[in-house]
Amino acid sequence: MKITAIILASGSSKRMGKDKLILEYKDKRIFEYVIDLVSKFPFDEKIIITNNDEIINYAKIKGILNYNNPHHEIGKSESIKIGIENSKKENGYMFFVSDQPLLRIKTVKQILYQFSKKPELITYPMYEGHRGSPVIFPNKYKMELLKLTEDMGGASIIDEVNSQGVLIDNCVENIDIDNQEDYSRILKYE
Repeated sequence: MKITAIILASGSSKRMGKDKLILEYKDKRIFEYVIDLVSKFPFDEKIIITNNDEIINYAKIKGILNYNNPHHEIGKSESIKIGIENSKKENGYMFFVSDQPLLRIKTVKQILYQFSKKPELITYPMYEGHRGSPVIFPNKYKMELLKLTEDMGGASIIDEVNSQGVLIDNCVENIDIDNQEDYSRILKYE
């Protein structure tokens, strides 16, 4: 199955109080890590949903298409819908969050491999018993994803029957930056 990579990067960083994606981590800004990672894979399409000009310009350099989210304040459901509506009809979708700088190539490969074995199942990483990101949704879930509202993510669609987890040994990869405490914690991994 062909897959569209969709990077969600249009949140308003309410809990952080400032744009977390432009914060520095090691030698880059937070948003650069996931964009760089996605650009290394031969996805059928690569899309980012953002309103930030810095992120748009960086994504363009990496060959990633940008779509703005004029309703980002509604929540992540709007970004999910924009990504799906602007991807090829037959593709599945691999959703990445843009504030997960510790995510490794190895992990994305593992998720893609497991999905290739059972492409009818939603596929996600499991970090210490918890679902994480990125997540692949087969195309058959398109209509359900398009019905999401407000800050609902795809997790509301996942159940034990329609999904498969991929055990990931490095739980720090699942750290995403929602507040100052998360950012401070991630800085310890320099």
